[in-house]
This record gives sequence, structure tokens and C-alpha cells, in this order.
Amino acid sequence: MYPTLAPAATQHHAPMANATPHQAGRWLGLGLLANFGLGIYSNFQLQEQVFAAPGFMLRAAGMPLQVGMIVVIGLATALLSLLIAAFLRGNYGRRQPLLSRCYLALAAAALATSLFEGTLVLAMRSLSADFLASGADSAVYEPARALLRGLRNGIHFPDKLLGGLGVFLMYTLLYRARAMPRLLGAAGMVACLLQWVAVGRELFGLPVMPLLLLPLGLAYPLAGLWLLLRGLATPQAPGAR
Repeated sequence: MYPTLAPAATQHHAPMANATPHQAGRWLGLGLLANFGLGIYSNFQLQEQVFAAPGFMLRAAGMPLQVGMIVVIGLATALLSLLIAAFLRGNYGRRQPLLSRCYLALAAAALATSLFEGTLVLAMRSLSADFLASGADSAVYEPARALLRGLRNGIHFPDKLLGGLGVFLMYTLLYRARAMPRLLGAAGMVACLLQWVAVGRELFGLPVMPLLLLPLGLAYPLAGLWLLLRGLATPQAPGAR
């Protein structure tokens, strides 16, 4: 007779199954801090240089390093966010299957939008180079400039909304798993709601409100720093109460 094999149990294995909660939390915190630092550098330093007045048509061709770094950092942060989502799915998927699955799906969607935005940024640099090399009247290139600018902004702000929704689910997952102080998790969720309001205004023709981005700019690195120093809490640990 052949031995019968029992059906495999459906389990979610954590990417760091042998790591302690403290070690796993430190890696998670390091990933959050890296994502935050790279995102701030790209959005408020590199992109400010490339898209500042008099506009990308006159600036992008002369800044190949900055444009390339914008694309690389965008993909790197999107991949890191996907890795973080996969990590949390592995650790909390059994207890929070729907929430962790939605978070992972959003991170994958954000990777796709980041790839599309990077493609548009490279196209803007190519258009800038062609325009400067041709010496043509700017009016000739105006339709192409307006189209690329509209496409880039059209994907940039929804991408930021997707990212904010993903961070909201991350905080919700950690909050429900009691993996960090509940006050910190709740503050992060509220900060994400304010980020949606700040960025979502652009979809309706209104300017972004930078002040509403400040709470998330404080809560996100604070969560990363707490996890880096304290690690992931467990429901039985005092820090999880």
C-alpha cells in the first residue's frame, strides 16, 4: 500500500519565520524609514529641481542624473513597499486574511503606477532634449509638452493616493494585531485620512494642501523609529496593551 498524504495545511509563512518579533520589527522599521527618506528626497529635492520654473522643457535634458534617480527611487520605494506588505501578509495573514490581502494588492498596484510614472518622466526628458536640440519655437512643442505634463500629473496624484491607502491599511493591520502601541496606530490612520484630503484636492482642480501632509510626515517615521527600537509587540507583551 502507498502511504496516504495528509492535505497540506493552508498557512502563511513569514518571510523571516525564524526571526524574533524584535528582530522582525527592527527590519520592518528600517524599511519604513528607508522608504520615508527616499520618498522625501525624490519628491521635495529631485523633482523640485527638474520641474521647477521655467519648466521641464528647459531643465530636464540638462539633468539626466536627477531624472534617472527619480525613476530609480520611485521603483525602489514601490518594491520596498511591496516587500513590507508581503512581510506583514506572512506574519498576520492567518489572523487578518482579508486586510493583509488587500494591503498586498494595493502595494502591487502602486508598483504598476510607479512604473508608468517613471516611463512618463523619461519621456519628458527625451522631449526636453529634442526641443533644445532643434531650436524650434516653443509653440511647436506645446501640445506634446502639455500632454506629457498632464499624463504625468494624472498618474502622480492617484499614485500618491494609492500609497496613502496602502499606509492606512498597514497601520490598521498593525493596530488590529496589537503589534505597536494602539495610540501610534490610530494616529497613523488619522494622518492617512488627512493625506487623502490634501492630495485628493488635486483631482478636483484644487491645490494640494501641504499642511495636511505634515501629520503623516511625522507619524510614518515615528512608527518606523518605534519598530526599529522596540520591535513588533505581541498581544501578551506589555507594550501591546
